[in-house]
Amino acid sequence: MLDLVTHDRAVPSSPAVSVAGRETLTYHDLAGLVGGAERLLRHDGKALVLCAGDRELPTLLAYLAGLRLGHTVAFLPATPEILAAYQPEFVVPAPGAEDGLPELGYLPTETTGARVFRRQAATSAGEIHPDTGVVVATSGSTGSPKAVRLSYAGVAANSAAIVQALGITSAECAPTTLPITHAYGLSVLNSHLLAGACIMLGNRSPLSLAMWDELTRAGATSFAAVPTTYAAFGPAHTTLLGRTRIRTMTQSGARLGEEAARRLGQTMAQRHGRFFVMYGQTEATSRIACLDPADLPARPGSVGRAVPGGTITIEPTPPRHGGIPGEGAVHYRGPGVMLGYAAGRADLARGNEVDVLDTGDLGYLRDGYLYLTGRTKRIVKILGVRVSLDDLEHLVEQPGHPTAVVSDEDDVVRLVGAGDPAVHHAQCAKLAASLGVPGRHVVFQPVDRISQTPGGKVDYQALADRRSGGGTVDRADGLAAALRPGS
Repeated sequence: MLDLVTHDRAVPSSPAVSVAGRETLTYHDLAGLVGGAERLLRHDGKALVLCAGDRELPTLLAYLAGLRLGHTVAFLPATPEILAAYQPEFVVPAPGAEDGLPELGYLPTETTGARVFRRQAATSAGEIHPDTGVVVATSGSTGSPKAVRLSYAGVAANSAAIVQALGITSAECAPTTLPITHAYGLSVLNSHLLAGACIMLGNRSPLSLAMWDELTRAGATSFAAVPTTYAAFGPAHTTLLGRTRIRTMTQSGARLGEEAARRLGQTMAQRHGRFFVMYGQTEATSRIACLDPADLPARPGSVGRAVPGGTITIEPTPPRHGGIPGEGAVHYRGPGVMLGYAAGRADLARGNEVDVLDTGDLGYLRDGYLYLTGRTKRIVKILGVRVSLDDLEHLVEQPGHPTAVVSDEDDVVRLVGAGDPAVHHAQCAKLAASLGVPGRHVVFQPVDRISQTPGGKVDYQALADRRSGGGTVDRADGLAAALRPGS
């Protein structure tokens, strides 16, 4: 089991949850509500509690109660496909999404403040391994049954490591600016509750004026976001930031450009605050590395050192065009490493299957600091030369002109752009020159926006699916000629 409600740091009289538009709950209040949810989730054995909601109080109560009872809590949508695959004993639906559950074999249990649906089938759905505490979707796979199995010990250890790395105290107030159905957002929740701090519960966009008004009124002291949010963080948000008590900002979920990291670091330093660049994966419970703000100026591009208790190693990989000495596959060992993957109920009976996590990322270490250079799955061959599509993206990235670089076929690179076409055509020419290939091997496809996964990363699969009919594709040949001196 895992208790995030009545542990030593959770002072009963201290604020625990601030619900938008309602009074703040103390840890004593929260313990009483969680106790009520526990009574609804009582079961003869270890049960699976599927939470289909996100950042609302009923979902939070069911999550905390499930962990205290020793159940497994799954953050997955209550679709017929997923319910059939996992056969949860209990379902806590998203608000207003209860229709259809009785037809699928789930009947409501009467309660105040939450609606819990119990599975009516007489037969057992299958055993669950004692160590399994949380099941959460992998990045980009929210709508499919594929998920990650996390242990109670892993969740507790990773949360404690984050408390230590960020220096979280009981005086903090953290808003839920990220979905708690994803590892990063859930990590913010877990680490602050473990520290006896306060959570500001709300699901508004982290860029909305209403959210910033709530941040100010609730006395929020920290702010967590993904790079796409920070990329849209303009002068108006800097002004709004000045009205808050926020002294800590964190970033994870995808790569943040060096210029953006430097700018945000300077902004927070001027407020006598801190900006943390972080790196993590769902498969590692959440965060793997953290860069201390004091190291940011001297370590541009680094995501920091391994969080306390973890170890990062680099395994050799075949050389590639533009590769950096010492570059290889990033492996991580630590107590937060997942038990394994799951695609259905039978998988929940399995125990620990992963000792060392192959992150799927490429990178290198310098003095113990990790620098990421791309994804192993994003290495392709262009005219027989291995190149990193992530490197190509970094080469041409330009603020205000979102781009993604993909490869759909042998020897062809496609730049997908949502900015000024003239700028993107110039980027194509730069890519062709960097690769040393004729312009016909680099094409441009305009789009209205770059597709993103629910976790805020570029959705490369969606971009690949849009290859046909997704807009005009232009070759770089003519533009390359036009850019030659004297043209």
